[in-house]
Amino acid sequence: MRMKSFNYDLVKNKKRTFVFSSFFIILSLIGIIFSTFYTSDKTPINLGIDFRGGFELRIERICEGKCTDISPDKILEELRRNSSQQNLVNNVQLKFLDTNDLLIRSKSYLNPQESEKLIVDIEKITGPLDFDNSFTREIGPKLGPKLLKDCAISLFVSLLAISLYINFRFDRKYAFFALFALFHDLLIVFGIFSWLGIILSLEVNSLFAVSLLTIAGYSVNDTVVIFDRIRENLRTTKEGFNETIQLSVNESFRRTAFTSITTLIPLLTLLLFGSYSLLWFSVSLSLGIIIGSYSSIILAPTCLLKK
Repeated sequence: MRMKSFNYDLVKNKKRTFVFSSFFIILSLIGIIFSTFYTSDKTPINLGIDFRGGFELRIERICEGKCTDISPDKILEELRRNSSQQNLVNNVQLKFLDTNDLLIRSKSYLNPQESEKLIVDIEKITGPLDFDNSFTREIGPKLGPKLLKDCAISLFVSLLAISLYINFRFDRKYAFFALFALFHDLLIVFGIFSWLGIILSLEVNSLFAVSLLTIAGYSVNDTVVIFDRIRENLRTTKEGFNETIQLSVNESFRRTAFTSITTLIPLLTLLLFGSYSLLWFSVSLSLGIIIGSYSSIILAPTCLLKK
């Protein structure tokens, strides 16, 4: 069965495309501004312990049969009542990933004695804990901010390098719209995760920075392919300018669509069967691929259209 040719009318739907993208850009900006000025952390996105420093432990409860239900608030209440480390307890966050799997977090860095005492106090409330299958992360108070700075620098350098490459590869008009599509993709993914931080208290880690770098490269690659086809057809066809852009997008659609689908398949398996530590990394990459494909196939060529 042959795949039908792409027949989305870029000229007819130009206004709809701009309205659609503008809506998500504005929504993303609102999320970033709200997170920056109206949340307790005062940051554009909810940063995890990778960037702030702190302590995190995932550990399973040992139960005979089904574990008894106990809420994180109940555990914290008992800790405040009985623990001798009151200052430490005030910085602790607890969450059940499922009935047995307990996530313990502290925004402040804990030394080995403090963390051991905290876990012993929690174990008295929850029952036996399986220390053999536990997973611990500790980021020092200086390492977290340094990692955040390094991630910001690496993202800036990569975007600068991409900008230089695009300007070298295309003339100013093509380069501007290719970069616009790139920042469109990054802004929307960043905005979505800002909202997830506001609504679900989702924290981003260093893998989120990796996903943004990957999305940037993926988005530029697809846009370059389509813009190259447009330039080639403009030199060889006798069609009008807008018609040539539509023809070029039609010719490039199948390749771009298949590339996106084959990239999404392994990400889907990670979402379904991967560990929790890779869940949101897979989500951010999947969103970036979907948004990047849309901007490369529809938004960027639409921006080139003449009135």
